[in-house]
Amino acid sequence: FDMALEQYFDFLAPDDIRIKGHRIGIETVLSEYLHHEHTPEEIQQRYPSLTLAEVYATILYYLQNQTSINQYLQDWLE
Repeated sequence: FDMALEQYFDFLAPDDIRIKGHRIGIETVLSEYLHHEHTPEEIQQRYPSLTLAEVYATILYYLQNQTSINQYLQDWLE
C-alpha cells in the first residue's frame, strides 16, 4: 500500500516533493488543507489539473508521515 501511495509523487530533493506529472508541490495542497481548512474537493477545484485521487493521496501521505512532513512544511515556510 505504501508503494502505491509513493507512486503519486516525485521526490526531487528532501525539501522538494512534487505531485507526479505536475509542478505543484505537496506543500501547496497541504497548506490549503491544514491552514485554510479546505476539503479535498475544494482543493481539487482550486487546482483543476490535479485529480481528486492525487489530492487525497497527498493528504494520506501527510497523515502517515506527519512528523517528517511537518518538518518539511516548516523548512518550506522558512
